[in-house]
Amino acid sequence: MQRTGSILVRRHWSAAAGFLAVASLAAAAVGETTPMRTFDSSAERIELGRQTFAICSSCHGPDAQGRVGMGPSLVSSSFLAAASDDFLERTIKKGRTGTTMIAWAGVLSDEQIASVIVYLRSLEPVPPAELDDSKLHGVADDGQVIFESICSACHGRSGGGYLESANGTGIGRTAFLSEVSNGYLRYVIENGKTGTKMRPFAADSAVAVANLTSQQIDDVIAFLRSNAW
Repeated sequence: MQRTGSILVRRHWSAAAGFLAVASLAAAAVGETTPMRTFDSSAERIELGRQTFAICSSCHGPDAQGRVGMGPSLVSSSFLAAASDDFLERTIKKGRTGTTMIAWAGVLSDEQIASVIVYLRSLEPVPPAELDDSKLHGVADDGQVIFESICSACHGRSGGGYLESANGTGIGRTAFLSEVSNGYLRYVIENGKTGTKMRPFAADSAVAVANLTSQQIDDVIAFLRSNAW
């Protein structure tokens, strides 16, 4: 009986730890409560952004369409619709640990960073998306089944992206998941990342790799957050 009790305690602790991991990452991820667009565009800013982007082109390509294995496309219309100026600014300043994206804070001025963002938006003008940042109701165990059978083919078994596969970006790291909201993830999974191999997964999409329900998408997000590394 004592042993059974200890097993039950460990199981409850494991379940609780998984729940807390999801909750803490979801809390750490910055929700889109601030305006999606905060930087004003001007011809001068676009030109400064174009000039500054020259140092980004070695990884993201001269036209910002990305280089597989080095840096993702930054001119995907669905990506730019879902990504707020604040999210892009934080990414540029802090970089992305475990990837080729280094931190540019201290190298580029705030104005240069803002100008790069304005420049990227000028390449693919698109209105901001309306993100669903409601509470996550995913079941991580169910999401694992979906991720391993579908998503891992491009993003790698642990979501390591280019470290594990030749196609998809890294989506399993804490460095990424702590910066994106559930609304951002839901939108990109549903709509895909236009101009890349990331196809949509919305339930009503005629070109989806697989038609996932809103619950299944939440399940995948819950799995990613509970297994972030």
